[in-house]
Amino acid sequence: MKPVYDGYCFSRLAKNTLYNSSMCLYYLNKMQREQEFLAPEDYMDPASDHDGSKLRQLFDIAEKGLADRIIDTYLTGRSFSIKSLAENINLNKTDKYSEVHLLSMLYYLGYLTIDQKLSSSSKLSLKIPNIFMSKLFAQCAVDLRLKPNSLFKDEVLDITSLLDVNDDISSFANSCTEFLSTIFTNQVFSHMSEMALNLVLHAKLDSMFGVFVEMQKSLRIVGKGEKYADLVITVNDATEDECIYLIELKYAAKKDATEAKIESLKNEATEQVQTYKTALEFKGKQVKAYAMVFTGSECVYCG
Repeated sequence: MKPVYDGYCFSRLAKNTLYNSSMCLYYLNKMQREQEFLAPEDYMDPASDHDGSKLRQLFDIAEKGLADRIIDTYLTGRSFSIKSLAENINLNKTDKYSEVHLLSMLYYLGYLTIDQKLSSSSKLSLKIPNIFMSKLFAQCAVDLRLKPNSLFKDEVLDITSLLDVNDDISSFANSCTEFLSTIFTNQVFSHMSEMALNLVLHAKLDSMFGVFVEMQKSLRIVGKGEKYADLVITVNDATEDECIYLIELKYAAKKDATEAKIESLKNEATEQVQTYKTALEFKGKQVKAYAMVFTGSECVYCG
C-alpha cells in the first residue's frame, strides 16, 4: 500500500509523509469482503480521479503550452518549483490558469505534494506523491500527446513473434526502434527518457488487438517484497497457449551510451527481470522474460 497510497507532505519541515486515508479504507474494506489478497493499485476509491478526467480538465483551463511543460517535467522525473502557493484561487474565473495557479491547484487537490528535500525558505518544490498519481499523469500524457497524433495511430509494432509465442522476439524489438524513431524524431514527445520510453510502448501495445499489457505492474517476490515490472504483456489470454512476456526496459542517452554503460544496463535489467519472473503472480504460468536496452530510440540489446 505504501507506494500506491503514501507520500503526501504538507510542510517542507515535515519528517514523515501521510497516506491517503480514504483510499486505504476503501481498499481494506474491499479486501475484507473479497477475503483474498488484492493489488492496491487495482482498487481505487470511486471518489478518486481513477481515470484522470479531473486532471485533464485542469490542464484544459491552463495557459497555452503549460500542460505540455508539466507533462515534459513529469516524463523527465523532475520536480516542479514555485516561489509559494497561490492562496486565493477563483474557480469561476474565465482567464486561463497561470503556472502558479495550476500547480497550486494540483497541490490542493492531491495530484502534487511538497518535496521536503528540494524545498527551501525561498522556493517550494512539488512532486507527484505516489504511483497512483503518477499513473494519472501518464494517462494524461497519452490522451493529450499520443492519441490525437496521426503518427502514433498509423505506425505499427510487429507483435507476430509474441502472438506465436516465440523465444526470438527480435522482430518486435526492431519494430520498437522504428516506431520510437518516428515518435521522437517528429517530437510527439519532446524528451526521451526511460519513463517516456515505457509510456509510449505501453500506450501503443494497449491500442493493439490480441495483447493485454500492463505498465509498472506490482509483483510480490518471496523474500524481497514488492517490485514493479516495466511491461507485462499477456498473449493468447485464457487459452492453452497463454503466455506472459515480461520485459524490463533500460535507457541511456546516446551521448552517454558507452559500451560499458550498455553492458551495465543489460546486466541490471537481466538481474531484475530474472527476479520478477519468480513473482507469486506468475506461479503456474508460462512466462518469457527479456531485458531490452535502448540508446535514444534504438533498441541495442534484446535478450
